[in-house]
Amino acid sequence: MKRRLLIVLLSLGTLGGYAAGFASLRCHGGQKRQHFEQHVAKICVDAARNAEAPPPPPPR
Repeated sequence: MKRRLLIVLLSLGTLGGYAAGFASLRCHGGQKRQHFEQHVAKICVDAARNAEAPPPPPPR
């Protein structure tokens, strides 16, 4: 009896976890994608600015 109850509870927890994960992806997937694209764009702009900067003076 205890084993069967434990199996049922673990199964329900697993299904609930998957459902919550898929719901989160559905609701927030676009926002996360947009944030990631902005992050990549910022990194690219910073890299381009650093590439145009003059090289540092040689050490003495």
